[in-house]
Amino acid sequence: MEVHAHSHTARKKWTHYFWEFLMLFLAVFCGFLAEYQLEHMIEKQKARQYISSFLQDLEIDNTQFDLLIPAFIEKDQLLDTLLQKIRGINPSTGANGIYKYYRQPFTYPDFIYTDRTIQQLKNSGGMRLIADKGTSDSITGYDASIRLLNIGITEGVKDLRVPMMLFSFKLFDLTCCPKLGTATAASNSFVSAEFNFPDKGILLTYDKKILTEYFNSVQEMKRQFAIYLENLIAVKKHNARVRDFLQRKYHLK
Repeated sequence: MEVHAHSHTARKKWTHYFWEFLMLFLAVFCGFLAEYQLEHMIEKQKARQYISSFLQDLEIDNTQFDLLIPAFIEKDQLLDTLLQKIRGINPSTGANGIYKYYRQPFTYPDFIYTDRTIQQLKNSGGMRLIADKGTSDSITGYDASIRLLNIGITEGVKDLRVPMMLFSFKLFDLTCCPKLGTATAASNSFVSAEFNFPDKGILLTYDKKILTEYFNSVQEMKRQFAIYLENLIAVKKHNARVRDFLQRKYHLK
């Protein structure tokens, strides 16, 4: 009688399963690390793009400062001349040439904040991508300084603008200057332009009280413009510091 030997498959040792598990774990873990590293690189690249865009915004703002600061220096000089001329007004001198300064106390060029990158960072949650505290502080600090600048011009000048205009209407006879009612006058509200202002001219009144009140109003507007000018110069310096910091840190031009 033949005896057939049954074939048996050798059982795998537990170490074999352990190594299979370890290899699978390492594969998954390495994939996770690669994905994390890729995501980190993408976020870092996005942050750098935001910084580059913000630097472009700073350059645009700085160009505005370069135009506005000389304009407000000129305005300060013009209002100083206007104040001197108001002192010399009487019935014999007429308007004493103040008509050509008529718009100076209540018109001025606006600063338009270039906040496109700031808005993107706020609305998309992009600030979380900027891990460096010094960088994020520079961005938010500059944004705050611009908003304070705009609050200053609103509270200091814009609130006085309408009363100043209404007061001027009581003093000036604008029938001498029909071009003031044209679109050209509206688009050149700050630029010195010829609207057929009389060399001397006459006023609706020479009442000393009204002239003194007009002088006081112009002087206050001059003071507010001078404060705004100081703030413009300060923010321009802030702008330069932030640009220099970001350019050096991120090696951007």
